Formats: sequence, C-alpha cells, structure tokens
Amino acid sequence: MLEFVLGYSAGQRSATRAASLARSAAAADGTITANRVEELLERIDSMAMILRAMWSLLEEQGLTAEQLTAKIEELDRLDGQVDGQVRRAPVECPSCQSKMPADLARCQYCGADMPVTDRHPLHRV
Repeated sequence: MLEFVLGYSAGQRSATRAASLARSAAAADGTITANRVEELLERIDSMAMILRAMWSLLEEQGLTAEQLTAKIEELDRLDGQVDGQVRRAPVECPSCQSKMPADLARCQYCGADMPVTDRHPLHRV
C-alpha cells in the first residue's frame, strides 16, 4: 500500500510539472506569435509608405490611375495567375534538390543554405 501511495504522489508531482511546462510553452508560443504579428504589421506600414511615395512621384510625372491599374494587371499576369498576388516560382535546393519557396534562407529538408536570388531593393517589403 505504501508503494502505491508513493507512486501516486510521484505521479501527481510529475503531472503537475508537465502541466506547468505545457503552460510555459504555450505562453512562449504566444509571445513568438505576437512578435511575428508585430513584425508583419511594421512591414505593412513600411510598404504602405513606400507605395504612397512611389505613387506621388508617378503622379508628379503625369501618370494616371488608369495607367497604374493597367500596369498592376499586367504584372499580376506574370506569374500565370490573375489573383492580385505575387507568387514567386519555387527554387531548387543546391544540396538535396528539393523544391523550396524562394524566400527561405535554409532548406527545410536538409538545412543547407539557399542561394540568394532576389537582389531587388524592395524584396523584403
């Protein structure tokens, strides 16, 4: 009977510790998610400012909203899908030849460094 009580007590402590670790992990995940959302919001704000500046410069040069709309539609067709989004073609990992999204720094399968192909100044926007 004593063995049962001791085992039960140890099990309860382990369960309490596991629950505490799970709560800590959930809190850390929430912090990471909140930080990522904040980073994305900052990038959106930055992109909005860049777009306003670009459009202002274009208007000063005499371009119209119709010309802008036509250019947007032309660029939208470049990736083969008219959906209002830019879709970059996947790239091949130089190490394992797996197909990867073009914006990853490392291969998600083997961990090899991916080549940097986008040198455009706005590629991170």
